[in-house]
Amino acid sequence: MSATHSVRAYSMGAMILHWLIAALILTQLAMGFLMSRVESVPDTLRFAMFQWHKTFGIAVLTLTIARIAWRLFHTPPAHAPMRRAEQVAASIVHALFYALMLVVPLTGWLLVSASSTGIPTLLFLSDTLVWPHLPIPVWMRATVEAASENAHVILAYGFGLLLVLHVAGALKHSVIDRMPSFSRMIPVGWLRRMPSSAIGVLVSVVLALCFIGGGLLISRTGGTASVNAADLGSTEASPSSWVIDKTKSALTYTINFSGTPTAGTIGKWDAFIEFDPDNLGAAKARIAIDAASIDFDNSFVRPNIGGDDGLQTATHPLVEVVLDHFETAGEAYFGKGNALVRGVTVPVSVPFTMHRDGAGRAIVAGTAELDRLALGLGLQNDGKGEWLDKVIRVTFKLEATPSGPTS
Repeated sequence: MSATHSVRAYSMGAMILHWLIAALILTQLAMGFLMSRVESVPDTLRFAMFQWHKTFGIAVLTLTIARIAWRLFHTPPAHAPMRRAEQVAASIVHALFYALMLVVPLTGWLLVSASSTGIPTLLFLSDTLVWPHLPIPVWMRATVEAASENAHVILAYGFGLLLVLHVAGALKHSVIDRMPSFSRMIPVGWLRRMPSSAIGVLVSVVLALCFIGGGLLISRTGGTASVNAADLGSTEASPSSWVIDKTKSALTYTINFSGTPTAGTIGKWDAFIEFDPDNLGAAKARIAIDAASIDFDNSFVRPNIGGDDGLQTATHPLVEVVLDHFETAGEAYFGKGNALVRGVTVPVSVPFTMHRDGAGRAIVAGTAELDRLALGLGLQNDGKGEWLDKVIRVTFKLEATPSGPTS
């Protein structure tokens, strides 16, 4: 009985960090299994789970840094009496726990950083909390991605095994040996807690804040290089039978992301249009778009729009649509031609309507659909259309006046 009463509980800080980390690890193991091994999980939910998995992984890493700092300033309470072999086993399990609490999140961070998808890590899915990727040379990324993925999965299973051993040991001491074990890590109970030091609290909090704050600061100051605007002068200088009022015209697009229609904007564009409903044989249109001005209202996709898996704006600054065949469809029209995106040409069909007011002003509205996979857009990020839909829906509304006398 005296041996039981000599056992003390961990300090309050150690308890809080222990249970926070334990809850996150259990959540991570369950989430990792579901999103990677259970096929019935919907793709939209799977994507969200991947993002939260990254957030919780950084949280585990941050709290582990705090936990190690806490341990340096707070001696853990002595174990209840146990055999020498059990003491050695317990020490090994605890050491492995600390190692895995660092290495498993780090391998996940490496995996995300080396991944060809380039999907950013947004902590808590917030646009303002962008976590940086580790700087991995391009020529090493494929190797690092494969190695870190294998290590991450294997070590995660190792985590699960350690948890079983840890809980089994605690149950054995509590139920069979009748010695306090769980109660040493429970904030309420009759065991006297180890004291907490103010300097230990300060160092633990400061180190955790420095790690998480430093990462977020790196992302904010890193930035991305701006791309020069495309030269649209050739389009502006071309003769056109219509003068478009840009202030009353709009050219936008939408793509379903995780099942939700998500809007995109096109900032700089121009058009050359020759169109007379009574002379469709001579009709033609050319729309030129500054690829660098194309944006998308989603923080996971936006960073990749201009890159190698996107529009490749550095080498293909211009997106063009040329329509050279027009026909009627009841009271509407069809324009047919080709779209040129990142050096890839695909056929395009554009249904639209045209109405003119008494002053001759024309209001033209229509849509077009493009297959992003046929254009090579997002093949590395989502080549199957699981999260980002395959169809790009372009919508336009133009208001224009004749450049010459009205007929």
